[in-house]
Amino acid sequence: MLDVLVLIIIIGLYFIPFIIALIRGIKNSMSVFFLNLFLGWTVIGFFVLIFYASLTNAKSSKSVGEFISEKKKKKKK
Repeated sequence: MLDVLVLIIIIGLYFIPFIIALIRGIKNSMSVFFLNLFLGWTVIGFFVLIFYASLTNAKSSKSVGEFISEKKKKKKK
């Protein structure tokens, strides 16, 4: 019983970016889910998705790639 509870908590922590995207109502929440599913195990992918889910405008239809390239352009200026 305790093992199942620990597994559920770990899975919940793994999908934090997707949960944030759902709560904020981001249009690209399904892309966040699949990117989280396949790239969330990498630390960089996990944090990029957290930043995308929490910083992007909820009404925006920007993809994750567009969001990252925009942030890089602003950082270079």
